Amino acid sequence: MRRHGASSATVSRPAGLARGSATLAAAWLIAFAIAMLTGAAAVVIMLAVGLVAGVASVADGWWTLRHARLHAISTSELSEAAAELVWQVESTSRRPLYAELRIGHELVASGWLPNGTASLVGRAPRRGVHERVEVRCSSAGTLGNVWWRRNTMVAIEPLVVAPQMSAVGAPFERRQGSAADHHVASPRSGRDEIDGVRTWRDGDELTAIHWPATLRSGEFIVRQRHTDSAQRWLVEARSGTGEPDLEAARVRSTLERALATGDAVAVQVDDGEPIEIADRDSAFRWCASFECTDGADDPPTAPWWRRQLSFSSPEPSKELSPRARWAVAGASAAPPIMLLQPLGYGPAEIAAVLGAIAVGAALTMRGPDHRRRVRQGVGLVAGAAVAIALVDPSAIGSVVASLRFLLPQLLVTLVVVQGFECVDRRSARVALACAAMLTAYAAGIRVDDRLAAWLGLALIGLAVGAAAITRVDRAFRHRATARSLSTRTASALVAVAAVLAVLAVVPIPAGPAQLTLPSWLDDYRPTPGNGGLVAPDGSPLLGGANVTNRSGNGAGGYPGFSPTMDTSLRGDLGDQVVLRVRAQYPDYWRGQTFSRFDGRSWFVDDDIGPLSEGTDHVILPTIGDVVTDTTDQFIQTFYAEVDLPNIVFAATRAQRVLLDAPLRTRPDGALRAEAVLPAGSAYTVVSQRSAATAAALQAEGDVARPRAAQQFLEVPASTSDRTRVLARQLAAGTTSTYDTVIAIQAWLAANVRYNLNAPVPPDGVDAVDHFLFESKEGFCEQLATATAIMLRSLDIPARIATGYVPSERDEIAGVWVSKASDAHAWVEVQFPNYGWVAFDPTASVPLSGAAQLSSIGGDLARALGRVISEHITLVLGVMFSAAAVLGVYRLVVRWWRRRRRGKWGVLQDRFVAAAVAHGATTHAPNAELATVFEQQAARELAAALDASAFSAEWTDDDELYQHALTTIRQLERSR
Repeated sequence: MRRHGASSATVSRPAGLARGSATLAAAWLIAFAIAMLTGAAAVVIMLAVGLVAGVASVADGWWTLRHARLHAISTSELSEAAAELVWQVESTSRRPLYAELRIGHELVASGWLPNGTASLVGRAPRRGVHERVEVRCSSAGTLGNVWWRRNTMVAIEPLVVAPQMSAVGAPFERRQGSAADHHVASPRSGRDEIDGVRTWRDGDELTAIHWPATLRSGEFIVRQRHTDSAQRWLVEARSGTGEPDLEAARVRSTLERALATGDAVAVQVDDGEPIEIADRDSAFRWCASFECTDGADDPPTAPWWRRQLSFSSPEPSKELSPRARWAVAGASAAPPIMLLQPLGYGPAEIAAVLGAIAVGAALTMRGPDHRRRVRQGVGLVAGAAVAIALVDPSAIGSVVASLRFLLPQLLVTLVVVQGFECVDRRSARVALACAAMLTAYAAGIRVDDRLAAWLGLALIGLAVGAAAITRVDRAFRHRATARSLSTRTASALVAVAAVLAVLAVVPIPAGPAQLTLPSWLDDYRPTPGNGGLVAPDGSPLLGGANVTNRSGNGAGGYPGFSPTMDTSLRGDLGDQVVLRVRAQYPDYWRGQTFSRFDGRSWFVDDDIGPLSEGTDHVILPTIGDVVTDTTDQFIQTFYAEVDLPNIVFAATRAQRVLLDAPLRTRPDGALRAEAVLPAGSAYTVVSQRSAATAAALQAEGDVARPRAAQQFLEVPASTSDRTRVLARQLAAGTTSTYDTVIAIQAWLAANVRYNLNAPVPPDGVDAVDHFLFESKEGFCEQLATATAIMLRSLDIPARIATGYVPSERDEIAGVWVSKASDAHAWVEVQFPNYGWVAFDPTASVPLSGAAQLSSIGGDLARALGRVISEHITLVLGVMFSAAAVLGVYRLVVRWWRRRRRGKWGVLQDRFVAAAVAHGATTHAPNAELATVFEQQAARELAAALDASAFSAEWTDDDELYQHALTTIRQLERSR
C-alpha cells in the first residue's frame, strides 16, 4: 500500500442542508407560532427538545468530522482516462463518513468510509501525472439535517493517467536496424551455430524452432530474438497543436501497435531527439506527461460566496430505505391519535386515519416511479375520505372555531396525503415536518394527564424517523466505532440536562394570544334564564346543594355552590379532577361570594346583575373592586373535566370572559352563565392581576370603618361576646389590618384542628362560637366564617368566597389541576387600594403580588424530583436492573468474542486498539504497530502475537500468555 505523504486540511465548514431539512425548520417555526397562540407549555417543551436535538446533531456532525483521520490512500500506479479505478482509503472515525476524492475539478471516486479500510470505486481523471488528490469528507450527525465538510489535499505517489487511444494514430516511420541480429540463443552452448546464423526477417516469430539442428541433435533447438533492433518504429508527435490530449491519444494508439510487434519504438516530438519507449508502461508515462501543465490539479477558483450560495444538497443519496419508510410511517401515526382523541373522535375515525397511513407506506416502498399514477390516485381518494370523515362545516362559526374544528382536521389530512408522496428522503422529511406540526397543535389543545405520554411517544417517533432517514447501510454501521450503552445513557442524560437548561430561562407563558383565546361548549344546555343557580344537569338549585348527611357528589355536591351555604356541611367530594386551568400562577378560582350570615348559614345577594350576550363579555367593576391603571393581565383558560353548574370560575378581578353563552355579572363579583358547562367545555377569563403583597397591605394601615357597604360589616345577633373579645385580643398590638388578619389566622392554626368530620353545632347555637370554643375543630367553611365574623366585629369589611384552589400542577400540559376535594371556602378582605384580597390559613395560595413566576425548566425539574422521590424504590430498582443487564451483556459479549477469536485473538485486538490510540494505523503489521510504543516489551508482544498466528512451531503456554496479558495491560494504561 502506498501511504499518502504530506496533507493540508481546511477547517470543517457547513456544506449545506440535507434534502427536505428546510421543512423541518419551517415546522419548528410553525410550532413556535402555535406556542405563541396557545400559550401551551407542552409546545414550548417540544420546541426546546427540537432545538437541543438539532444543535446536538449539528455539533455531532462537526465533532465527528473534526476527529476523523485519514491514514493511507492507495490506488493503481497506471491507468487510462475514464477507466475504472479503485482507491483504498484507510481512516479512523466515530461513524461512517461520506468521502469524495477529487483531482482538480473531477470527481474520481466517492463512497462511505467506515472506521478502517474502504474500497472506493470510481473513474480515472483526465490525462496527466497526478501527485495530489483532494479528499472531501462529509458528516451530518445523527439526525443528518446539516452537513459539514472538510477538504484535505493529500500528496500521493504519481498517478499516471494516459489518454484513451484514438481511432486515428500518429504518423510513424519503420526503419531497418543498422546491425545484424546476432542475439540468438538456445538452451545449450554452441547449438545455435548449426547450419549457420542468419538475420531475422520480417514475418519471423520472436521464438522459433531451428529444425535442422533439432533433427541432427535429437532434441528441440530454439532460436530467440532478444532485442528489437531488427525493426525500429519512429512515432512522430507534434507540439503546440492546442489539443495536447488528442495528440497524446493518437501517439498512444500508434505506440500500442508498435509495441505489439516487438520492434524497437521511439517517439520524436517535432524535430527533437527520439525518446526510446521500452514497454507499455513507458508509453503510458510519455503520453500522460506530454504537454501536461503543472496547474492541472489546482482546486476550483470560484468565489467563496458562489460556492456557499449553491442550492444543491450535499447529502450523498436521496434514496429512502424500506426500514426508514416504515419508521416515518410510525412517526406519523402517533400525532393523529394524540390530536383526534381530545377533539371527540372515536376509534372508527382514528382507525381510518391509521389505515390510510399504512396504505401510503405500503405503496411507496418501491420508490418514486412504481405505479406512480395509482399511488397518487389512491392518495387523493384517501385524503378526501379522511377530510370528509373529520371536517364538520357546521361547527365552523368563528376564527377560534376554525382553529379547533377545521385546522387540525386539515393537518391530519395533510399527513395522510403526504404519506403517499413519501418516496425519497426529501419527501420523508416533509412527512416528518407535517407530523411535527400536528404534534405541536395537539400539544397546544390537550390538557389531560395523558399528554406527557403522548408527547414523549410522538417526539421519540420523530427522532427515530429522522435518524432512520439518514442512517447508512448496515454494512457500514457494523464496522463503525460503536459507542457503549453507558456512553449513550450519559449522552441522553446530558441531552435532558440541556433541555432543562434551555427551559430554565423560559418563563411559563402568560397565556394564548388575544386572537385565539379558547372558548367552546361541546353541548349547549341553557338555563331558565332568571339568573338563578342550576345543577350540572340543569335542574334549579332553589334552597341549597343536593347534599345530605355530609356526602357530596362531584362539583354539584359542594354546598358552597348554592344560594345558601350551611357551615356545618362539607362532605367527602372525592378526588375526581374537576377543572384544569392553564395559567401562569396559582390563584383562588372564585365562583360564589356570600355577604349575609345568620349565625349558621351564608346567603348570596338577591341582585342577579346585568346580562351580557355574545361570546366576548366585558366585566365591569363590582362592589368593592378597585380599578387601577396596571396592564398586568392574568389570563386563565378553564377546561371542564366533569359536568359543572352555570358558575363561571375566575381569578379576582375579572375584566373579560370569553364564553359562548349569555353571562350575568352579579354585583357581588360572581359570574353566572345562562347555560351549564358540560365536560369538555372551555372558556377563558382575563383578570386584572392585583399587586398586593404583605408589605403593600401592611402599608395600607388600619382599614377599619372604611367607606364600605354595610352588608360586609354586619354580624348576626347570635355572635357571642367571647367571640368579639377574642377578636379584640388578637387585634391588640397590631398596626395594620393585614397584621390583624395574620394574627387571627395564626391563632386558628394553633388552636383549631382541621377535621372534615367535625361535630355539628346544636340547633340554636351560634356556629362560630361553637367552633371557636366548644368543638375547636372544623373545615375550611368554618375557618373562613370564624375569620370573617371576627374581622367584621372589628369593623373590617369581609365576606366569604367559594370556588376551587389548585392542588397540583401538570408541568407538561402547563395547567393547574383542581379536584372535587379542592372545593374551598376562604375569606376576602377589602383594602382601599387593592380591593378584595383572599386569605386562608389552609390553602397554599400566595398573595397575587407575591406569587413568583416559575420557568418551564424549573417546573420540569421539580416534577422529575417529585417523581423520583415518590418512586425512589422503583427508580433504584430500574437502575440496578439496567446495570445488571449491562454487566451480563458485557460478559456475554466478552465470552462470545473469546470463544470466536480465542484468547490470543482477543489479545491481538486489544494490541491493535492500544496502538491505534497512540496514532498507529489500523491495518499495519504488528511490528509496525509496536513502534508507536517505543518499548521493548511492545516489540516482544508483537513477535509473540505473530508467532501465535503464523508460526507452525508455536505452542500455547500459560506463562507466556500471562506475560503477554500483563504487557498489553501496561500498554493500554500508557495512554
